Amino acid sequence: MQANEGIKRQQRKLFWGEVLSFALLFFTLGAVVYFLYQQAVYNGVDTTLARQERSLKDGPAAAPGPLTPGQRPNSQNGASFRTNMVVFNAAGQIINAADLGQRYYAYFQNLELDKSAVGKKQVLTTTAGTFRTLLVHVPKSNLNPMYAGHYVLILQNIDAQLDGMNSFLRVLVATMIFFWLLALLFASVLARRAMRPIVKSWQRQQDFVADAAHELRAPLAVIQSQQEHLLTKPHDTVLNQSEAIATTLAESTRLQHLTTDLLTMAKADSNALTTDLQHYDLQIWPVSVLAPYKEIAAAQDRAFDTTLQATGEAVFDGEQLHQLLVILLDNAFKYTAAGDSIWVTTERQTKTWTLTVGNSGPSIPDADKKRIFDRFYRMDPSRNRETGGSGLGLAIADWIVTNHHGHIRVTDIHPQGAAFVVTLPLSGK
Repeated sequence: MQANEGIKRQQRKLFWGEVLSFALLFFTLGAVVYFLYQQAVYNGVDTTLARQERSLKDGPAAAPGPLTPGQRPNSQNGASFRTNMVVFNAAGQIINAADLGQRYYAYFQNLELDKSAVGKKQVLTTTAGTFRTLLVHVPKSNLNPMYAGHYVLILQNIDAQLDGMNSFLRVLVATMIFFWLLALLFASVLARRAMRPIVKSWQRQQDFVADAAHELRAPLAVIQSQQEHLLTKPHDTVLNQSEAIATTLAESTRLQHLTTDLLTMAKADSNALTTDLQHYDLQIWPVSVLAPYKEIAAAQDRAFDTTLQATGEAVFDGEQLHQLLVILLDNAFKYTAAGDSIWVTTERQTKTWTLTVGNSGPSIPDADKKRIFDRFYRMDPSRNRETGGSGLGLAIADWIVTNHHGHIRVTDIHPQGAAFVVTLPLSGK
């Protein structure tokens, strides 16, 4: 229960972490986009102001004569339709009130001359709207006496631009909110997906610990009971208690094999096992592994046949494949009786080679084939315990094959029997 709560807590942390990350990403992206859009708008206005400034300062390019009655300054020097010019003398008085007209003069009459603002672009809000302004000190060389030696405040109306930016901001915020809400869904999916391997690993660890404890309990219980029995016979001879001693030794051997297999699987899960890939001759390598089993088969009245057709070299870890072959052969001997047959074959393909270990013992049901490589799985638990099996052998075999980028499968032999077929790459990759 506590572990489940811990998983849920970690999932919530991942969820809110991703939500906050998305929010920060969207906010940063929105701020950058809005800033760039604002700069682009102001750059367009500032370009117009700069053109007006150059026109005023370039005396020869200015209007050659004084303004005629009724002519407005903002119609001169390339001024745009939304541009106004307010001319100040050195004392700060507006001297082009008549040219501005009564309406515009009413808007600008309260403007004050700030000589320190010469050459600076600013934003000014008046009752007539919002303007981008630039104060220019016109040189006396200007041919237009209205401007020559005076201060000209160029006012570019930016109401339309501000409306556009406000509309853009509203759309941008709405879009960010929509995608952030969408990100909530994605964050939930991503958090759950990110937790899947963790949950799977945790469940696998829990099952491993539970199964290992169960497997260890059985031989330890037998050993304990046999030793307690021996304590009740302090004056008895070893010969009289040879059966109890033999049982204890058998369970100790089984316990040793089980702990070795558990250690192997634990190292495999933590990637602590190293793979030493080397070149091996496919005709020579199996001989030393198979030799002892010929004598065992003869002693147990089983037929043992080897057909090593694979030739040339292959790259693999010799110790791991030795262990693989031993696991498959031990499994074959456990599930066969006197008079049955066991065989090993090797074949070579273009880029792969195949190792097959078969026997004429009982066939494997289809339901068991799907789980036969699971840890601690037994088709017949009682029989498997009698033969000393831990249920880890085929799981280790499957890991070894996967570690060599191959695959293993079990097939039926007719009329009776089963074969484990291992296919491995010649190159080891």
